[in-house]
Amino acid sequence: MTRSGQHIPGYVEVQELGAGTQGRVVLARHEVTGGHVAIKYLASRLLGDTRARETFRSEAELLKRVANPHVARLLNYVEAPEGAAIVMEAVPGRSLRAVLNGHDRPLEPEAALTILKGSLQGLAAAHAVGVIHRDYKPANVLIQDDGQSKLIDFGVAVLSGQGNIMGTPAYMAPEQWEGAPATPATDVYAATCVLYECLTGHKPYYLATTQAALRAHHITAPVPIDELPEPLRPLVAQGMAKNPGRRHWDIVALLSELDAVASATYGSDWERRGLVSLCAAAAVLAATLPVAMLGGALTPGALIAPGAQAAGEAGRVLGGKGLLAKIGGAKGAGGAAAGTAAAVMIGLYFWPEGPGVGGTSTGDYRAYFTRPSVVLANASIPDGDNAASPLVSEKITITPARAKPGTRVRVDIIWHARTPWGLQYLGRGNFRCLSPNSERADAYHRGYSFGLGEERTQSKDTKKPDIWLYRTNDKSPNDIPTGTPVRVQGNLAKQHDQEKYYDNKHCSWTFNASTTIDFAVPLGSSVTPGKYRLSRYYPVGIGQVKVEVNRRLTTITPASAGARVEGSLPALEVLES
Repeated sequence: MTRSGQHIPGYVEVQELGAGTQGRVVLARHEVTGGHVAIKYLASRLLGDTRARETFRSEAELLKRVANPHVARLLNYVEAPEGAAIVMEAVPGRSLRAVLNGHDRPLEPEAALTILKGSLQGLAAAHAVGVIHRDYKPANVLIQDDGQSKLIDFGVAVLSGQGNIMGTPAYMAPEQWEGAPATPATDVYAATCVLYECLTGHKPYYLATTQAALRAHHITAPVPIDELPEPLRPLVAQGMAKNPGRRHWDIVALLSELDAVASATYGSDWERRGLVSLCAAAAVLAATLPVAMLGGALTPGALIAPGAQAAGEAGRVLGGKGLLAKIGGAKGAGGAAAGTAAAVMIGLYFWPEGPGVGGTSTGDYRAYFTRPSVVLANASIPDGDNAASPLVSEKITITPARAKPGTRVRVDIIWHARTPWGLQYLGRGNFRCLSPNSERADAYHRGYSFGLGEERTQSKDTKKPDIWLYRTNDKSPNDIPTGTPVRVQGNLAKQHDQEKYYDNKHCSWTFNASTTIDFAVPLGSSVTPGKYRLSRYYPVGIGQVKVEVNRRLTTITPASAGARVEGSLPALEVLES
């Protein structure tokens, strides 16, 4: 028996994946086969609500129509006086929303087009049986471990030709805003908006600050194609055409056009490279944020109430749609698959009342020297040949990315360093490795050292490393901040042994390591509500350099060697208590 008193005979509840104002989702195991499923239960308090039951039943009926590898499958629908439940396949994967949130830069074009192709195949299967999704968005696309995508959540789907104003504003077609009947072209518009976000790193018309402005942009503003790769602009312009008659209605024809454009622009193996890129993105996210989405990914505060526009309002916003509130914030889960590069765990993140504590943010930066000859004592290396430079990089992921004072935040760091040694310089980007221990006069073998941050700012207690929070805002986000940060004491939670090897490609000793640190967001005046960038170092980048002079290490200024840092830091939003 589940905690709510609802139970489907033959299934054993393994774990609650999340709960919202309109229901709950559990991971369950079949008692005979041992297979796992995701079960969505209608909230007990809504069982007497005829409209809620009809909406729930309608979602199941629509899902029953669609059978395709790119759509999460409906396995069963159970309804009785004491309860109602939708049984769906459990899909291990990361939502596209989580993948995009975990990257501070756009996806590779091949990866973006691969996502679009898989999603269009799922939509084509739905359209073939007369079902329009109406709420295609990143939260409703799962990226599986093999890079393939799968479409979920038909909670507001309708049969072709039906209408009313319902959807997620950032991706709604002009006809949706006006309450016109939904058609296949309605889904094509939303899918193209998501492609645009994957390619640019932001939603189309993202500068619109009100719902009324966003509506006006979607209905009348030109399609903003200037930031897109030029070969893909016609595809996006047609997919986001204001008149649905100018968009593709036949998704099979659209898929053919997509393949032709992608092959001509990125080569015949574009999809393979796109899948590889998505696999890498999903693996990194799984390693740092072990979350898998299992259907019903609903965004609170994103759905326009039916009839609001018709009544002349700017659009009243509902706090959820379908049957569950947003999957996204504070509950995690378990269940890992052995033998994979990164463990895949099944879970859901919910915030029933709106975006609170939760989410994830990732930053990725590198620090190097534009005058490597100063550090390597090799005058033959010209300024700007960064391939010969010592380098250190970090990929940092923080969870949760939205936190209140007192919340514990986990910081996962993947660290990489490259230190050239035994290098004979032959020309720009070209060198020969004499050996890692060469003493030849034409090979570099003088000692040096460099490190991130200034030594005086680093904690002497390796078990209590410092975390630095740099205040930022939307007007001046500064991925690599330079201001004075707030110091927060962390706790070393996990540290893997350092890997060391000689890299013959760069004639360098190479070091890799990973570390996990956690800390509590301070209570008090030092950290006030707002947005911060997080770093392990102050200042960010190379802060200390020593080179060998007369057999002794001598400190030089990082600026004299052209120290530079590029990339981004993860963002932490501190909420009100």
